[in-house]
Amino acid sequence: MRSKCKIVTLAAIILGSIFLYLSVQQYGYPEKAELQHKISYLEKFVNQPFNNNSELEALRKQNPEWILFSLSFTVYALTNITMKDTSFRHSAITIIDKAIQKATSDTIYQYYSEQRNPLYPNIDTTGSILYLGHLNMMLACYRLLSPECRYDELHDRLSASLYQRYSKSKYHSLPSYSSNIWIADNTVGLASLYLHSQITGSKYKSSCTEWVKYAKQHFIDSKTGLLCSKIDEESGKMIEASRGSMIGWCILFIFRFDSEFAQKQFELFKSEHSKNLGIIRLFKERSGDFTTDKYGEIDSGPLFMGYSIPANAFAFGDAVALDDKVNAQRLKRLINLGSKSIKSDDEIHYKVRYIDLPISPLAEALLLYFETMSEWDNINFR
Repeated sequence: MRSKCKIVTLAAIILGSIFLYLSVQQYGYPEKAELQHKISYLEKFVNQPFNNNSELEALRKQNPEWILFSLSFTVYALTNITMKDTSFRHSAITIIDKAIQKATSDTIYQYYSEQRNPLYPNIDTTGSILYLGHLNMMLACYRLLSPECRYDELHDRLSASLYQRYSKSKYHSLPSYSSNIWIADNTVGLASLYLHSQITGSKYKSSCTEWVKYAKQHFIDSKTGLLCSKIDEESGKMIEASRGSMIGWCILFIFRFDSEFAQKQFELFKSEHSKNLGIIRLFKERSGDFTTDKYGEIDSGPLFMGYSIPANAFAFGDAVALDDKVNAQRLKRLINLGSKSIKSDDEIHYKVRYIDLPISPLAEALLLYFETMSEWDNINFR
């Protein structure tokens, strides 16, 4: 009897020690070989033609935005990686160039502008900030890494246009579609202007300062202290409260132009939207909501007891960016539980476990960006 008690006690101590170790384990940057395999998969995607058999077309059928996001986050991830390891620079520039060519094709921009070409000969000054913000970030990344000046003129014209539009905007924000202004899309556009200022010394980063000041007064959900998701273009009033998929996204890009505000929002995101279970941390789509929905919404995906895949994925990127290594590891562990990697000799990509949710290559681009988050300051290769 005593021997059994000793065994049970020993087992409890061992399990407790393992749990304690896992609960304080810190996130570590991916190995170079792993990064190369993931880049190889995304490079193949970026080089695909637009046809019925491509992953590009499969993404378009699900959501046209996902093509743009797959391209843009691939570019952002490659920029992160090159900032850490310049041996990736040459291949990164080549892939980024191809991604920009895809993003500026009529197959992509037709969803965001009524003009036949929203970039030439003049910039569309009514175009979607969703499209133009991501494109401007992609152009900035190319300019940051490449010695070539092939997109400089377009980058300058687009940045000037966005700066003027923000300066004239009644609510320091621009519409994504119709009369609705999505805060998340504006954080991308603003980050692109901040990056233009970093590279060229332009005054455009002042738009970021003005936006943060205004957002703190007018875009904060009084219940959570977090940024709301959407406002009305006519009234400027909040029409959707904070959501996990949106605030997680916002923090990633606010980090580029105001890390202090990003940090404060992340702390509130953790306290208002998440549950710490020691070895994993779970983030909800909406604070205090326990809805289970097999399909959910287009941005949240399926919900289980209020928890969504995007909320947790973006929170992972936030944690890496803001150097919260313990929670980054908890979230990475959760992602590993919910996904399975498909490996070949030179590629890695993912599938979702348990549910039929085709999200490649968007998932690969997002996760590669999240797990390699780094600052883009102090490096310019020209």
